[in-house]
Amino acid sequence: MGASQDIVRKQIEDLKNYTDTVAAVHLLKEVVTSGAVVTIGRAQEIIAIENKEETPKIGNVVKAILQSAGNPGESSKWVKKDDQKQHLEAAITIGGAVYTVDLVFDGYDSVVDTTQNYTVNITSKLNSEVSRGKLFFDHDHTATVKLTYDKDGDLRAVTHKGLTVDTKSFVPYAYQNEILAKFHDSLVAKKEQRLAVMGTGSGKSIVMAGIAQAVGRTIMIVPDQTLVKQQIKETTDLLSAGIVQGVKVDAPRIFTLDSIKGKVDIDWDKLINQEKLEELKTQVDISERAKLSTNWALLVEKKVIDWDKLDELDVEELKAYFAKVVAGTEPFDQIILQAEHPLFKIVASEIKNSMVLIDESHKHTFKPQDTEILVGIQKHNTVLALTATPTSELYDLFKGDPLDDLSLGAAIELGTIRPIKPELAYLKEGDLVDQAVAHYFDDYYLEEEMMGYVDPVALKKQIIQTEIGIEDSVAQERAINQALELNRIRCQRNMGFSDDKATREKLAGIYQKLANGDESTIAKYQDEVAKLRQKSECDARLKLTQKFGAVDEVELQKTVAKPVVNLKQDIDKEQQKDIQRAINSFALFLVFNEKQVDFAEKDRTHKLENYLAEHDQHVVKYKKEELPEPFATKFKKAEVKSREDLKEALVKSGVPISNLPVAQKEAITNLILDRAEAIVTKIKGSESISEVITRATPVDLVALKATENYSDAIDMSTKQSTIDEQIAQIEVGLRTHIIADQVIATGVSIRDILNVQIINTNSPVIESDINVINGILSGPQATGRCVRNKDTEARVQQYIDERYQGKGLILTVDDVIDAKNSATKAREVLENREKQAKKEAAVVRLLKTELKGFDAFTLFQQCVPLHDRIEGLVKKLDVLDNLLRDKEKSVVTHQLTRDRTEKQYESKKKSLEQDITALAEELEIIPGRKGKAPETRLPSEYARNASLYLMWVKITLKQATLNAATEEVRSTLEQIDHEIEKLEKAIKEIEVTYKEGSLELEKLRAQEERMILQIEEASKQFTSV
Repeated sequence: MGASQDIVRKQIEDLKNYTDTVAAVHLLKEVVTSGAVVTIGRAQEIIAIENKEETPKIGNVVKAILQSAGNPGESSKWVKKDDQKQHLEAAITIGGAVYTVDLVFDGYDSVVDTTQNYTVNITSKLNSEVSRGKLFFDHDHTATVKLTYDKDGDLRAVTHKGLTVDTKSFVPYAYQNEILAKFHDSLVAKKEQRLAVMGTGSGKSIVMAGIAQAVGRTIMIVPDQTLVKQQIKETTDLLSAGIVQGVKVDAPRIFTLDSIKGKVDIDWDKLINQEKLEELKTQVDISERAKLSTNWALLVEKKVIDWDKLDELDVEELKAYFAKVVAGTEPFDQIILQAEHPLFKIVASEIKNSMVLIDESHKHTFKPQDTEILVGIQKHNTVLALTATPTSELYDLFKGDPLDDLSLGAAIELGTIRPIKPELAYLKEGDLVDQAVAHYFDDYYLEEEMMGYVDPVALKKQIIQTEIGIEDSVAQERAINQALELNRIRCQRNMGFSDDKATREKLAGIYQKLANGDESTIAKYQDEVAKLRQKSECDARLKLTQKFGAVDEVELQKTVAKPVVNLKQDIDKEQQKDIQRAINSFALFLVFNEKQVDFAEKDRTHKLENYLAEHDQHVVKYKKEELPEPFATKFKKAEVKSREDLKEALVKSGVPISNLPVAQKEAITNLILDRAEAIVTKIKGSESISEVITRATPVDLVALKATENYSDAIDMSTKQSTIDEQIAQIEVGLRTHIIADQVIATGVSIRDILNVQIINTNSPVIESDINVINGILSGPQATGRCVRNKDTEARVQQYIDERYQGKGLILTVDDVIDAKNSATKAREVLENREKQAKKEAAVVRLLKTELKGFDAFTLFQQCVPLHDRIEGLVKKLDVLDNLLRDKEKSVVTHQLTRDRTEKQYESKKKSLEQDITALAEELEIIPGRKGKAPETRLPSEYARNASLYLMWVKITLKQATLNAATEEVRSTLEQIDHEIEKLEKAIKEIEVTYKEGSLELEKLRAQEERMILQIEEASKQFTSV
């Protein structure tokens, strides 16, 4: 199965050379940017010593190898070997990985005599496990890479195809290159069809483009037209950025299924549905109608083509031409196919002996016909299928473990998102909410190597330097206490998730009562929170104290008393901090025109004080002496900003401020503008600006309605405007908790969310809605709502009904962030849920069979006692009842989704139509323009007017956006309606069976009653004798 062996052999060769070259450059770049231990000469002998080094000591590997060693032939460090070439041995140590380097001088370039050519052989000697993105080559892997080094000191690697790769080249990142290298290894092992799990945003399209750059022509398959356009862009950007044989590469010639029109000699006009064409003509400008029949891509998109009119000869012609494209005899460099395009199913069988890359591959398993096509592609090609959410059908098609699992945990390990502190507990149903509340108010502490962590050792040095003569023990104790305070994270903004409405409302209600100061609610939780905080402080204090030496843990625990907890005060204090952070970050953004979110990050990680101090240092000299850049320009631009200027900039910034309720928007806007104006005033007077930020007057939480909006629950039935308001509130600190179902599990990313709570309440049956929080799609997505940034640690708390324990039906936070095995664990949960769902569905069929049998024999002919049969029937009816409730709930969810989609579309449509109308009215100054369709082309004499032409372009783009949105919504609504139809059919089937079963249960219970009476009567007669 797969492509021909000659094809695969070439793919292996190309992938190895490309991945080795890219990895070598990433390795050298890592040395240059992060430092490493580089040793010249006797590389093999020093590996053991170098592996003990904890901290890299030297920077530039090129300088270390080439400059320290001297020129080939002039230094004893270069050795002439049997190949009569000069060799230089070196070892590079980065963390636990050691790379031995054999650098071979190939001589000076024949074209540019100042350029030196080298061959470098890099062999990996792995001494310990290396984190993702830092393992450039597997253990014992040897890479042979060609290098050039010119007179300016620029180092470049060159593939055997002549592609130049340097540290600035647009190539896959190191962690993406690892996937390419693993695919190479898989091909060597004769595993030529593989599945790779890559999370959303991890760069699936770059991986595909990287393979295309490595092996040449590939066939990329994506689900829809939007992704076709995206993949064309990514592939074009990466491939056209390359330099081959010193010449910049032209943009690749890309074949899509729309390219086939005009290339095949068939009667294309007969495929056009004239009725649909005429209908489409009414939607476009008169001047465009004549050309409409030639705009093939639009006709396909608008479903004007009747593909059923293709005869057998037409189909053979299409297949024959496409086969030539695949074989490379047509002038195309890459092939990008849309799986939803009607022609795809016609020509897919001609995909042979190719490198096939499939994006969103799980979508190819939703229909049996799509799965069949995928199986056919597997039989004749090398295949790499990519997805973030694999289905069980996909796992069945691609046997074995996934090639790679770039999960949330792997991304955390790479350092591209926040680390997560997981908390997990299985609890009784009645304890789920209470434990969520208590543990939310527990403290957690930043630890060493985390962003924002404060080191007590460094603090102690500062204290000693500031207070001459202070006792060492006093300075140490003070440093520990200060570090404890600065590393503590408490009462952070929180997103909670649960499928159960009562649970959501209860959790949100308790948080709100605590914010309101409800005494009985506070009394219920305060003591337990105190105990939790005592333990957390013990653990944190122990780690900080151990930084200064050995510690008696038992004695230290005795010194940590149970703290006095005031939950209302904690809530108010943290809300004040959140709101002040928002005001400060927006004010600084308005004054200095730097990103607002970056200022908030500086504040969270204790870097804002340094930023302000640096500006203070320069602002006090402003207008008195010449300042360095960028400060001089920043202050000049800032001091001329009026309140109106600042307000205009704030309005232009849009969300979240624009989405706040009117009263809150006005109040927070005034606070931000007051703060910004105060900073501008200080700059004008050459005064320190830091006190405006650090000594700000506390806000009135009640007046801002921050207290009354502390917490609320939302779900699929909540108005989108309400959801938008609440998300805006939590972004600026005017709300702390949003407790939701799946409605915001995806698509909502806020940098200031540092806490997530997931409550998995028990469902009697496996939910038919795949997007429930209990499932493997929205659950992991919800877990990631707090990882938006990479600054400080976030916390995910998961509380699961104990009835799920040991059943493998819930994906835990530990599973989700498992850097290596999350895909395997997600697959196990997926399969367990599917097996259980099949068992539950089988109850319906089993009960139908039993009901038919009840009429066939009398009570006394049954083998099973009557009471046992009643009990069995009751259990089956209970399962049916739960299945019915679940299906009905899913129908409501789908209907709400449909309503939400329609409302969002109508809102977008109204806005676009208003914009188009306004622009069209401005263009009515052109004679004869009035009454024409807005997108009608401008007469040539007016098209040369830049202002008028720009307005027309805006109209055209907005109309195109509206058309695309209309088609996308139509397709989405069709899919939702289809799902609702399926669910309603299932509901009817269950209702009929349930009714029949209930009637039979009544009969059996009546029979049981009669039988009991008969037995009692017989007993009386017996005892009366």
